[in-house]
Amino acid sequence: MTRRVKKVIRGNMREEVKAAVIQMEIRKGEPGLNLAKALSLLSQVHREGAQLAVLPEMWLTDFALKDPQPYLPWTEKAIEQLQAAAREKELVIVAGSMMEEEKGQIYNTSYVITAEGVVGKYRKVHLFEPMGELRVFTPGHKALAVDTPLGRLGVIICYDLRFPELTRPLPFQGVEILCVPAQWPIQRVTHWEILLKARAVENQFFVLGCNRWGQGGPYHFPGRSLILDPLGQVLAAIPREGVALATLERRVMEEYRNQIPSLRDSHLVKTPSL
Repeated sequence: MTRRVKKVIRGNMREEVKAAVIQMEIRKGEPGLNLAKALSLLSQVHREGAQLAVLPEMWLTDFALKDPQPYLPWTEKAIEQLQAAAREKELVIVAGSMMEEEKGQIYNTSYVITAEGVVGKYRKVHLFEPMGELRVFTPGHKALAVDTPLGRLGVIICYDLRFPELTRPLPFQGVEILCVPAQWPIQRVTHWEILLKARAVENQFFVLGCNRWGQGGPYHFPGRSLILDPLGQVLAAIPREGVALATLERRVMEEYRNQIPSLRDSHLVKTPSL
């Protein structure tokens, strides 16, 4: 039996990052209204000194699954507006998720936007069939690790949170902040909080969970967006529509990783075939 030790790659996170989660009510089929609200809330977090902002899943249109085609052009319009906001406000924006069409396929896609434009995108890997996602969307293949001026970010979306194998490679790729846009209903909100904390603790990085707030058809979305440190401690939370901000300190992560070196000690065990 052999033991192979995984190498933990040191990321490039700044010593301090002021991060925000934007918890908003989403009006189905009203992308103009949703975009205006998102831009207003981005202005608010900028005034409060945020450098990183995360929007919820499908914030632009909601899940327009019966007839997505009329709403697809709005994604490009929204990206243009968010790029302008990122340049003007010197923000890194994780644009929740929006519908993306490519070669006839539609994806549930999150965009990472900086002053330089779109620097990365993530297509949701695990599609939630009870919501009908598999009837419209094509799944992605892997989690995202992308460099930004604030450090290397990871991105997954909502239901992906239930699959720890998706995020486990990220700390070994230098990710130190995981962003999780979501539409997580109140019936399972306890799972939302537990799983966000689990991903933070097991990977020893910061986690920003950004959930929808308000009513969407038969579903109630309670928000409860959280900003967590690598120990799973809540740095900020919000109970209603609005924003939550917290300062992420690199020192906290490094001290915890030194005290509990679980990433360093992680290994794969291969048993010889008989």
